[in-house]
Amino acid sequence: MRQVGMTTVGQPDRAAPGGTRPWPHGAARWYRRDPLGFVEHAARERGPVFRLPDDGSLCVADPAEALRVLHDEDGHYDDVSDFFHVRGGRLEPRETQIAIGRAARATLRAHLAAHRERLPAVVAELGEASEWPAAGRTAAYRFLAEALLRPDSPPLLRELMEQVVRNDVLIRPSGRLASVMRRALWARVVRALTGEVLARRAGPRPGGRGDLLDAIIEAGPPDTPAAQLAQVYLLLFRTSVAPVGHVVAWALLKAATDGVDLAAVPADSAVRESLRLWPVAWLLGRPVLRAHQIGGVQLAPGDSVSVCAYLLHRDERHWPEPTRFWPGRWDGPGPRGPYLPFGGGPFTCAGAAVARNLASELLTAVTDSARLEVRGGRGQPHVAGIITPPPFHLHRTPLTR
Repeated sequence: MRQVGMTTVGQPDRAAPGGTRPWPHGAARWYRRDPLGFVEHAARERGPVFRLPDDGSLCVADPAEALRVLHDEDGHYDDVSDFFHVRGGRLEPRETQIAIGRAARATLRAHLAAHRERLPAVVAELGEASEWPAAGRTAAYRFLAEALLRPDSPPLLRELMEQVVRNDVLIRPSGRLASVMRRALWARVVRALTGEVLARRAGPRPGGRGDLLDAIIEAGPPDTPAAQLAQVYLLLFRTSVAPVGHVVAWALLKAATDGVDLAAVPADSAVRESLRLWPVAWLLGRPVLRAHQIGGVQLAPGDSVSVCAYLLHRDERHWPEPTRFWPGRWDGPGPRGPYLPFGGGPFTCAGAAVARNLASELLTAVTDSARLEVRGGRGQPHVAGIITPPPFHLHRTPLTR
């Protein structure tokens, strides 16, 4: 039994059902410090449906109930994605969110199709020794840079976006000073992007293919505040770069620790397996609009339900040897459980297929004709929206042909 302070967290209370028993003092602190460890413990102690201690959201890790939530057809949940919740309000309606997602996906997919041959050169720029997962984010950004922001964009804006990647602002840094620096840089970037949105609205369209910012401006309603579009761009910028770098980093790290030769397995299988173990959207929240029950727990309007893809992907009833990094499980038909690495139902990430394809291509470029050695990476994952692997060093020695 795990201890938090002087309280035993998860001590069974037989007087109440598992999903509704209150958590003892200290549980919220444990959850904030180690959310993955907490939900694993909670599922063992209380079953696949339980309340989270910080906000009372109902966490669902039962496959059937999870699919009911994600594919709701009875109007039980808010249908507008909170992914587009930015300062100043949520960008809606749902049709606008869908249009922006499609436009972003088309822009990034076209870039990958036209420039995938550049990936080996991008990897070579990392050098023979690199620190991950930062190197993965850098490689993803360098490859996507011209699709994310046109070369004719203001130099100051381009430099600011490079700082966002270089200073790891794509994830949430720990420590008070880091947080202050992150907020200051983020505010500068929002101001610069807002000015660029206004300039692009007032000026002529680009002669050639536009970038991600153009796609968002064209897909959004013309009366959308420029600052809102700037923040939506930052959300999509972040989800275009960080998840790709992180899933490749997880594959490299776990292949080394579990003795898997990545050169001997399809890159797409290794990427799928990384996404199974560490899904990008590991906890999917939906606000409740109508009263109903999930797993025997009564929900009322204003409540929230969170589907835990992290637990679903590690359910031993559906995934043999669930904690093992085993790319070969994707070679055959199964058995497999629900697979929701980028969300599920109508809220699946619009760029999921592009991100997975780019991660596979990047992993291929890293492993091709090279001997890999991983050092470090023994810490705990850092959870800040996405699950970030602990830092490690990759030594990549090219093989002579």
